[in-house]
Amino acid sequence: MPTALASLRAYPGRFIAVILAIVIGVGFAVATLVFTATFTTELTRSVGAAATGVDVIAEPSRSGDAAAAFDRTLFSNILGVASAEPVYRGYARFSAERARGGLDIDTVTVNPALRWVTVGTGTWPTGDSQIGVEQDTATRNGLSLGSVLTLTTPAGIDHSVTVVALIDTGSSRLAGLSGAGDRAWAAPGLAAALAEGQLSQIDLLASPGVDADTLAANARIALGAGFDVRTGTEVAKGQVAQAVGSAKTLPMILLTFAAIAGLVASFVIANTFTILLAQRQRQLALMRCIGAGVGQLRRSILTEATAIGVIGSLTGAALGILVGRATLGIADLHADNFTVQPVGITMAVLIGVLVTVLVALAPSARATRVSPLAALSPVPTAAQARRAGRIRTVLGVLLLLGGGAGLAAGVILPALLVAVAGGAVSAVGVLLLLRSTLPPVLRVLGRTGGLAGIPGRLAAANAIRNPGRAAATSSALVVAVGLIVMLQVAAASARTSLNAALSAHFPLDISVTVAPESWVAGQIGQLPVGLVDGLAGVDGLSAIALAGSTTTLTLGNDSGATMMVLLGVPDPIGPIIRSAPLEPGTVAVPDWMFRADNLTVGDQLTFTRNAGSVTLRVVESRLANGPGMTAVTTAADLAALDPAAGPAAIWGRVAEMDHANEIIARINPLLAAYPSLELTGNAPDHAAIDDSLSTMLLVATALLAVAALIAVVGIGNTLGLSVVERTRESALLRALGLRRGQLRLMLGVEAALLAGVGALVGIGIGVGYGWIGTASAFGELGVPPVLDLPVAKLTLVLGLALAAGVLASVLPARRAAMAAPTDALAEV
Repeated sequence: MPTALASLRAYPGRFIAVILAIVIGVGFAVATLVFTATFTTELTRSVGAAATGVDVIAEPSRSGDAAAAFDRTLFSNILGVASAEPVYRGYARFSAERARGGLDIDTVTVNPALRWVTVGTGTWPTGDSQIGVEQDTATRNGLSLGSVLTLTTPAGIDHSVTVVALIDTGSSRLAGLSGAGDRAWAAPGLAAALAEGQLSQIDLLASPGVDADTLAANARIALGAGFDVRTGTEVAKGQVAQAVGSAKTLPMILLTFAAIAGLVASFVIANTFTILLAQRQRQLALMRCIGAGVGQLRRSILTEATAIGVIGSLTGAALGILVGRATLGIADLHADNFTVQPVGITMAVLIGVLVTVLVALAPSARATRVSPLAALSPVPTAAQARRAGRIRTVLGVLLLLGGGAGLAAGVILPALLVAVAGGAVSAVGVLLLLRSTLPPVLRVLGRTGGLAGIPGRLAAANAIRNPGRAAATSSALVVAVGLIVMLQVAAASARTSLNAALSAHFPLDISVTVAPESWVAGQIGQLPVGLVDGLAGVDGLSAIALAGSTTTLTLGNDSGATMMVLLGVPDPIGPIIRSAPLEPGTVAVPDWMFRADNLTVGDQLTFTRNAGSVTLRVVESRLANGPGMTAVTTAADLAALDPAAGPAAIWGRVAEMDHANEIIARINPLLAAYPSLELTGNAPDHAAIDDSLSTMLLVATALLAVAALIAVVGIGNTLGLSVVERTRESALLRALGLRRGQLRLMLGVEAALLAGVGALVGIGIGVGYGWIGTASAFGELGVPPVLDLPVAKLTLVLGLALAAGVLASVLPARRAAMAAPTDALAEV
């Protein structure tokens, strides 16, 4: 123990590389833990904000009883109830002076304790003629305090209201995963009228001393089977899961990256320990000569490893917490949601210490097995140099094959956890095989060293002369570059895959149609002349008109004849929609028809008009998705049924989703003069979700940037140690006539070769693991994965890796070149 601590105090610089390697793994893991915990807290409080402030929620289980479901006396008599409030949620079309559209209506409860939103500007709506509008909704539609709206229920009843509040939902950009439709809040009386008496739920607040579970149990007994009773926490978790597929998906992906980072960081630690102990070989041999036993030396080395592990892990944990805190601003997460889980961080620190001690076992065993006489030899023996490690090669091949099978299974099943396990096993196999695979690659790239003359040829020969040393040096670059590239490829592929899924789910950004109540004698209303040109003139919007006609659809069941609008999509339509265009002879129908009319893809539907008819095949498409009675086919098929069909709809595409709100705000004034027109589309939802995805990828990039910065410093230390290890060799070359400049050039070329090999191998490994991880994760979520190679970023990584390798050799090479040959060749 005293010897180990004395060594740490005497030569702290020796252990910087090891400590930085520990900081990479532990810091990345802790930062990921902090971010994912805060992310989950934010989602629970924002996406499920309406439920988290409520102790118990009772939802009518039979919609037919909803109108008479709320009995204040009944709910007030439930044991443990302090307050009971009805919540109505409905939908109404609105028209204002400069805007038209639709609003999702929620209820402002009488009890302020049950309100989950706040008033940004204005006062809470209290009467049947007042309403509060969400702030983004107001921006999109040009509304402000005092704006007068006419709200029309689905039954056609009008309500005139005045905007008295701009509502702040307190949601971050990540909460946009739940969508961003136009929203408003009204007092219970107006909300009930707009919801046509259909009660959504009853919010219950528990009396002091009564917990939510107890109140829920009491409510179930009192209400019976007529209500579905759950705690607010349970409802919030369900809302979060529905909003993002699963609240654990993103944390699982990030923690997977952290686990792999920890795994590869352990190899950096092992390689660095190997170099450090090789440098101290003579010191250890002298200690053996003066009586130190093998066990004593091993305990001393492991004590050093433990102390280094504690220092590096605690430093990494502190840095990780700071980095996790810094990501809040980048991710637009609220500071009051900052969450640190002590158990997880403690485990990360303990694992960091344990891994450091474990990876130091093998190098310490090798160092103490060398006899004092051999260790004191100025040149490694031939036996030491030839120790190729057949067991290492065989084990590496077995692990690579076994892990590869796991990776394949993870993609085929698909199952992310299986792919992670396979990736971990195969990564160990790859790193074990580096000693065997790097020399051949070095020989190929080493031919380029001849461009630097004799120093370059010496550098190439030196790089492949000691495969173990080359592998130990380059593996640090393989690890760092592989991790960086893996994250970049995974992030780019995730972004592309999710955007493709969003485009399939939300194919229409903007849709303008004539409201059905404006049709005359069953004839679809015609669009105003010049409206298409007006919308096409909106900066950032592309628009096209679609012909349409009313038709009769007769299904082969008891549904009878149904009047439907059939729209014809002109060719080309690709630049307007975000999904694949329809083929001739096909038709897209609303999703609800598949459920209500038992339709399946491939069914034949016949549309008739006057004496003509056309039979079309149902395809899977969301171009007609919505509650209305509208189907979509090609313009040619519509013309075959109704050659005189006039313009009935306008579809538009937003060029930049970041400006969706501004574009909608410019569209609304063009439609304000036409009360019969309806503006729909998914631009707000698409923009909010795309913004949330961009935010998450930005956070991942921020975590990666910090990890990469630390990794580059660690790489520099590792390469620096490798150069310092051969000070005597450099001195011998100087004695044989090599000039200082040539020595520096030789070491620089050698470092560039090692860096190039490590970077190229790391890029190959990172691309493979990044794609496999994305394929398994998105396959498990049911989203088709799309491979995306960020070529520019990969090129930048390669260039930075080469620069890092060369720069890492500058100071050691200068020190070696400045030393006198006689001093450098001295035994002590």
